[in-house]
Amino acid sequence: MEGNDELDRRIDDALARYAGVEPLAGLEERVMRRVRMASRRRVLGWAAAIAVAASVVVTVSVVRVPRVVTPTYRVGVPAVMRPAPVVEKARVVTMRRARTRARRARPLPKLEQFPTPTPLTAEERALIAFVGRYPKEAQQAFEDLRKRSEEPIEIQPIQIPPLEDSGAQ
Repeated sequence: MEGNDELDRRIDDALARYAGVEPLAGLEERVMRRVRMASRRRVLGWAAAIAVAASVVVTVSVVRVPRVVTPTYRVGVPAVMRPAPVVEKARVVTMRRARTRARRARPLPKLEQFPTPTPLTAEERALIAFVGRYPKEAQQAFEDLRKRSEEPIEIQPIQIPPLEDSGAQ
């Protein structure tokens, strides 16, 4: 066990000398510089990723892709006289052909009423029911709404407290 004591003594001496050494001058400054450079690299990495994504979006929007064109127009013919719908197959047409065909296409037939009336929404039906059941309250509500719409709009000033700099980066 004599060899173990000698080995332990040498290790203890080496550790005592190692622990007693002061760090080199400017160590803190070098560490902070590396931290700042790492954050800059991260920002540059994000900027490069955003630039690549933007170029992909621009490239995709510029490249012409064949589109499926299906005829979609309705003629205002009464339902009783309306013929059975003709089902056409969808065709793949390039944009150049579609523009050429659109120029040569016959004009659509004129509708009796334009725009074509659409069914009432649930909100519109509820409003009609409210006015039908409570005409005085509805009139009062519309008068209040008209008065409020004539009042000037007041916007409160925005108050943003100044940011506090904690000094830590």
